[in-house]
Amino acid sequence: MRTLLLPLLTITLASLSLVACGGDDTHPDSGTGGAGGSGGSGGAGGSGGAGGSGGSGGAMSADIFEKLQDIEGLTVTEEETEIPGYRYFVLTIDQPADHDDPSGARFEQRLVLHHRDPTAPVVLATQGYNLYSEYQWLDEPAELLAANQVRVEHRFFTPSRPEPADWSQLTIEQAAADLHHIVEVLRPLYEGKWISTGGSKGGMTSVYHRRFYPDDVNGTVAYVAPHNFGDADPRYLDFVAQRGDAACQQALLDFQREVLLRRPEMLTRMQTQAMDAGLTYELLGEDQALETAVIEFIFSFWQYGDESHCAEIPPTSASDDEVWSFFDLVCGPSLWSDGATLAYEPYYWQAAVQLGYPGYAEENVADLLLYPGFDVAASYTLPGRGKNPILDPQAMQDVSAWLTTKGERMMFIYGENDPYTAAAFDLGGAQDSYRFVEPAGNHSASIGGLPQADLEAALAALQAWTGVTPVQKAHALAAYPKAPRWMPSQSRHRMP
Repeated sequence: MRTLLLPLLTITLASLSLVACGGDDTHPDSGTGGAGGSGGSGGAGGSGGAGGSGGSGGAMSADIFEKLQDIEGLTVTEEETEIPGYRYFVLTIDQPADHDDPSGARFEQRLVLHHRDPTAPVVLATQGYNLYSEYQWLDEPAELLAANQVRVEHRFFTPSRPEPADWSQLTIEQAAADLHHIVEVLRPLYEGKWISTGGSKGGMTSVYHRRFYPDDVNGTVAYVAPHNFGDADPRYLDFVAQRGDAACQQALLDFQREVLLRRPEMLTRMQTQAMDAGLTYELLGEDQALETAVIEFIFSFWQYGDESHCAEIPPTSASDDEVWSFFDLVCGPSLWSDGATLAYEPYYWQAAVQLGYPGYAEENVADLLLYPGFDVAASYTLPGRGKNPILDPQAMQDVSAWLTTKGERMMFIYGENDPYTAAAFDLGGAQDSYRFVEPAGNHSASIGGLPQADLEAALAALQAWTGVTPVQKAHALAAYPKAPRWMPSQSRHRMP
C-alpha cells in the first residue's frame, strides 16, 4: 500500500501470524474441545448470549480434510498453517457464471478456510477483490470469537473469472449467490453460528449478500463500507474538504497544485519508476494517470493518514524529488498503471453499473487539467463485446430499502476521517443493528478502536448473535488491515 501508513502496515502484515494466534497453540483436532461462551451482560447491542457449549474436540473434525474432499465441486489442498490452533485449507468451488442458468458456463472460485473447531462460530470474510492465499490472518470478528474463518475471492477477480467472461454477470445478485452456495456446502461441517464480515468493498459485499440471502448468517460486521449514490457521489466533496484544520487544508491544496505545476518533472520521475518497476501506461497514458492521482491525492491522504501527517506535507519551495516522493507515497500514479487497471477492472465495472463512485473535487486544479471530468468509474472499464457500462441507480436504492425496513443484526464500523464515511450506510429502521465511528479513525477503523461504551455494545452484539463471549485481548482489539489488497505490489489503496 503506497500510503503514509506503509511502514506500519508492512510491520503489521509481517506479524499477522502473531496477531491472529489468539494464544491457542493446540491442534484443532487434538480433542481439547472448544472453550464455549459464558454469556454475560448485554450492552446497547442487546442481552448477553447464553454462551456456547464446549467443543467436542476431534470427534467431528479429525477428518475435516476428508469431509471437504467429499463435497462435490470442491477441490482441497491443506497447507502449512501460520496460525497456531488452526488448520489451513486452500479451496476452489465450482460455480455457475449465471446462477439463474446453472447449465451454462461455469468457473472455479477461490476460497481459503482456517479451521479450528467444528463447534466454534464461522466467520465468512468476503474479500470484495482478490484473495491472497499466501498470506494468512484472521479478521477481527474471527479473532474475537476464536472462530473458524472462510475467506472468499470475489467473482471476476482473476483467477475466479469465467472464460470467456460475460460482464453482464458481474452483479451484486450473482456475487451474493456465490456466497450463498458456499454457505450451503460448508454449513453441514459446523455447529456454531455464522457471522459475515468484510473491509471496504468486502464489507459492501457482505451487505449485498444479506440483502438477497438474509438468513445465511446470524449477523454481519461491515467495516468502512461506503454506500454510494450516483457515479460521482457529491457527499464526498464537502466531507473531504472539511478534514483537518485550515492550515492543513491549505497545505494540501497548495501541494496538489504544485504537482501539476511541475508536470514535466513529475512525468520524468514516473518514467524512471516505470522503467525500474516494469510498469506501462498504454491503457490510460501517463498524463491521465498523473492527473487522476493528483485529483485523488487529498482523498487518499485522509483515507489512511491523519492530522499528525499534515506537518509532513512538503512546502511549495520543496525540491522536485521531495514533491515526487511525498506524492508517490500518498497516491502514486503507478496505481493507474496498466497492471493495476487490468487487475481492478472488475471493481470499476461494478462501480460503473451498480455500486456508484465517489465524487472528487477538481476545482483547485481545474486550470491545470488536460482531461477534466475523466475520473469516473466508466473511464477505467476497457472496451469489449457487450461492455457498455451504464449505472443502474435502482440497485443501491433497493439495498437501502431493504436495510432500512427489513435489515437486522447488522453492524457498521467507520473512521471519523475516512472519506468513505461520507457515504456510510443509513440504518433507518434496521433491527438489532449498529453504526459505530472510531474517533479520528481512518480506513483502518476497527471495533478495537471504538470508545469504551461503543466497544462494549459491539462485543455484546457479537455475543448475542453467536452465543460466544468475545475474547478481549489487547492484540485481538488492535487495529489492523482487513485485507492484503493494500500490499504495495497489488494495491489500489484509494479504492473502497
